[in-house]
Amino acid sequence: MVVQFFKFIYMIIYRVISSVFNKRNIITLPINFFINFAPILIWLNLFNYAKYIPSHIRPAIHSKLAFLSDAYLFGDLFHELNIQYDSTKLTLISIVTSLSFAIVCLLILPLSIWYYLYYIKHLKLNLLEKYDNIFHFENLTNVKRLRLLIFPYLIPFLSFMFLNIMHIFANQDNNNFTKSKDLLAWTSYVIFHVMVPILTAVYLYIFHAPGMVKCFGITMGLQNLCGIVTHLLIPTASPWFTHMYGINDMDHANYEQEGFAAGLVRVDTHLGTHLNTNGFHKSPIVFGAVPSLHSAIAFQCFLFIMTRATSLKHRFASTNNNNISEEITSSSDSSLSLSLTDSSLSDDIDTFEMTTLNNNNKDDLESKDLQQQKLLNFIKLYDYDLSIANNWKFKLFNKGLFPKVLISSYILLQWWATMYLDHHYRFDLFIGMLYSLIAFTLMNIFYIQPHLIENWIDLRLGEMEDINNEARTYGMRVFQGTKFEWFFDPLS
Repeated sequence: MVVQFFKFIYMIIYRVISSVFNKRNIITLPINFFINFAPILIWLNLFNYAKYIPSHIRPAIHSKLAFLSDAYLFGDLFHELNIQYDSTKLTLISIVTSLSFAIVCLLILPLSIWYYLYYIKHLKLNLLEKYDNIFHFENLTNVKRLRLLIFPYLIPFLSFMFLNIMHIFANQDNNNFTKSKDLLAWTSYVIFHVMVPILTAVYLYIFHAPGMVKCFGITMGLQNLCGIVTHLLIPTASPWFTHMYGINDMDHANYEQEGFAAGLVRVDTHLGTHLNTNGFHKSPIVFGAVPSLHSAIAFQCFLFIMTRATSLKHRFASTNNNNISEEITSSSDSSLSLSLTDSSLSDDIDTFEMTTLNNNNKDDLESKDLQQQKLLNFIKLYDYDLSIANNWKFKLFNKGLFPKVLISSYILLQWWATMYLDHHYRFDLFIGMLYSLIAFTLMNIFYIQPHLIENWIDLRLGEMEDINNEARTYGMRVFQGTKFEWFFDPLS
């Protein structure tokens, strides 16, 4: 019994390590890692060495830009315009301008583009997610659905709405500050800011196609590089600067100004430390409010998880693979027991550029059987035991809700924490969101969909030779040959 236990432990450790290497060696593995995360490493070094840029060659600091943009684009909810400019009319004006911005720029314009593409041009695919019907939809018959509307057309509008909701709870009133809120905000702003991108990369590595983590790292790095270049070219002040010195103060708007931990000073008081205070005093970029990289990093994690977390578990099978060949033989009436509707099957076949044939003659029936077999090739790598897959313990994960709920909660928490600690305006967070959305869209359109996902689907269908053992995710490789391999397959 003891010997068997140690054999089991050895096998687990061996598979975990060997699956990481996956035909790479001790030299090529770290090289591959550094290449994939090179943009992030460059960003970190650029941020660290920005303090050595001579002040006389740096551009002028825009101390009012973020404050005024926030007030007039998102609404002056707490009457800060009135306080800073001693006027009672500016808040009312901000309500009009913010409503105009939300309705015209964030609602009417994106919806017009969406309507033109899907109702005028009759587009049949999601521009961002070409294979939505494989990972998220049961068929392609209704492309005008909520998911297609949200990604990407309504993301800016929904971000606007949720930022304003979080802003309500981030009021810079002493009565709003409590120890529990301070510690929660610090946990999100400091701890989760570091941990969530790492956990997102781990999730993508374990549950999704090989190469997805590389795309995540490159996208994150490029977005942050663009962000820090913006900080250097268009330096802007954070809300703590306005609250401390006033909107018209120019004496402190210089490159000798020390950073300030703002709300994190309260956390230092609670914890009996000076780590946050000392860390922000030494910040190499004090005037780097727009865009908020806290928002951009969190939202990039959100985008990768929301688009990649599969919504349709055990889609391509309703029986154990051991019975597949028998069922195909007896499916001349095209009643193969799949968890797909007839229209869904037809649409998925169209996706792979197959023709949906007439069922009235023998040749057509044989062709349809071949097409059905091709769809079943998605799960040919392992035996699919639905008695396990349908267990209540796994049903919680079958629609990908668990990671989606977690990451959605995190982005809202991070937005609130950033404003509560007085480190960023809504405008900063919104621009950070746009940076991440643009970076993700470009990576998705030009690489993830046409190359990574398409090639991976070809590997699963057997249309490409799996030379590097990349038809399986890392989790599938670790649990290869067991009844739990399906759980780590986004196509299961």
